[in-house]
Amino acid sequence: MATRTASQTIDAASWLRKEGLRATHGRIAIVELLDASKVPLTLAEIHEKVRKAGCDFATVFRFISILEKKELVERVAWIDGTTRHEIRSRDGHHHHHHYLICRTCHKVEPIDECVVEQFEDQIAKERGYAGISHSLQLSGVCPKCQKPAAKAQGKRS
Repeated sequence: MATRTASQTIDAASWLRKEGLRATHGRIAIVELLDASKVPLTLAEIHEKVRKAGCDFATVFRFISILEKKELVERVAWIDGTTRHEIRSRDGHHHHHHYLICRTCHKVEPIDECVVEQFEDQIAKERGYAGISHSLQLSGVCPKCQKPAAKAQGKRS
């Protein structure tokens, strides 16, 4: 999974109209935010970032629900119990990104490699399933957060 370039970003207004949705300032702001984000966002995070575009929380909630029903946005159950949302891939492949999440500072790093896709295809063939998708989240302690812990252990010795 490569990072999107400027030429691959969504023209939010055109994309919304193509999907049969009104292209209001708020909706455009939400789509642009989701398209630019490297990680799935909570409704609160979306609201915080699009509030200036005139979106209240109810508007964000309703619009994300519409995008989910139209299968344009996917809901991701996050490792910490939160629900997040990400724009669905535009190439027709319904693959979530994979993420490495620091348990201490909650930094999220996308992982580009996918070792599960082959297994997914095998399971689909063996069991007759269609449209299988997956999400993978790994958690650990990032290098930055390890340093204070290592220093604290050194002082106790």
